[in-house]
Amino acid sequence: MKKIFIFISIISSIAFAANVPKQEIFRAIQDSFRVALRDSVHWLEMEKNTDYTICMDDASDGMWKGTDFSFKRENNCIQLNSGNYVKSGTLWYVTKMGNVNTFNLLVGMKYVDLSIKDHQLGYRGSYSMTRYGEIVYDDSVRYEKMDKILAVDKYKVTECEFVQMLWDSIPSQTSNQLYPNHVFWIEKKRSMEKNGYCDVHDSAAVRVYLYQALIYANLRSLKDGLEPVYSFKKIDWPSNTTNFENEGFDIAETSFFSTYVDGYNLLHVSVSKNANGYRLPFYNEWMALARGAKKRNYKYIWGGVEYDSTLASQYAWFGERNSEDPYLKLDLNDPAERIFMKYSCGEWLQKSRPVGMLKPNDYGLYDMVGLVCENTLLPYDMFRKGAAVSCKGGFLTDSLVALNLGAHCDDFPNRMKKYQGLRLVRQIR
Repeated sequence: MKKIFIFISIISSIAFAANVPKQEIFRAIQDSFRVALRDSVHWLEMEKNTDYTICMDDASDGMWKGTDFSFKRENNCIQLNSGNYVKSGTLWYVTKMGNVNTFNLLVGMKYVDLSIKDHQLGYRGSYSMTRYGEIVYDDSVRYEKMDKILAVDKYKVTECEFVQMLWDSIPSQTSNQLYPNHVFWIEKKRSMEKNGYCDVHDSAAVRVYLYQALIYANLRSLKDGLEPVYSFKKIDWPSNTTNFENEGFDIAETSFFSTYVDGYNLLHVSVSKNANGYRLPFYNEWMALARGAKKRNYKYIWGGVEYDSTLASQYAWFGERNSEDPYLKLDLNDPAERIFMKYSCGEWLQKSRPVGMLKPNDYGLYDMVGLVCENTLLPYDMFRKGAAVSCKGGFLTDSLVALNLGAHCDDFPNRMKKYQGLRLVRQIR
């Protein structure tokens, strides 16, 4: 194992009370972290499937504690492997004098402090006109403070991560009565081993129904010892809630054992704001994360140059026309079929791509646009009556122009669009 102790230490600009340990973020350049001994809270960003060494300077009488990661002690250092899956956990170093250093380990995740600066939200691209001739933007440009610190998935959730987390919920056998997406995941499961290796750059999960995304978030929370955010209650009639962030929303239950013959149950999803587990980002959070703290009125995550395909291709997959379905042959010279592809919300069958192969945005987040859209929860009825979610970021098959930050895909009323992806967040403060 290497013992090159190279790190970047970034001190949070949040003002803490005198007795509250200061927060430090460490991003490894190699495979090691070296930390000074003092009462502090450290956030260590790690990659999956990597060996790391964590050392305390000027310390020899302390004890390492924690059960979230297996580690081996060597003097004032420990050696550990970050594991096969995205996760978060905690270790402590406690001295005989009572000094406590808390190490929050983020594997495949980024520490993003949104409270440091104001964020440009909204987008001037999609609008409607009132009968009085007034133009009303669905999501007008505005600047807002966001008093939040988030742990954010560095990459979109991959096929391997999704299958491994939902392994026991996915049948072993297919049926001609199952939804096509369910058949897809059953076949993926057959190609894997339970608790097997998940490559960092596995293909993004692009066939995730919203119900399954919420279940995935809850199961990942439980696995990491966190409180799940979502709870479900079967209902007979729509609840007609209008504030989805506070009151929850309705959803079609699409478990892997349900069939299109049986139909689906209608569920009401409650969102716990006090839970510390993983969840889908809210719409405004996603917009702030996608912009990467840029304040200028950029239409794209890479900046203000709209039609620079060379620049865009460094950050996003787009414009691909290869379909998995041999029976679906779009004639791109037909205006009607071009419109279908533009507004089909990913229904034009597409393949996936490995995550993290292109450049990240300024927050270190990869594939924020292109490849597949990411579901976000709407804080209010923003785009369409009764729409609780908006899938942001566009698709592998989209044109460059369609990858602007204002693009959204509304899944109404059943939340059963065939091509959807996800990226989870966890609120730290």
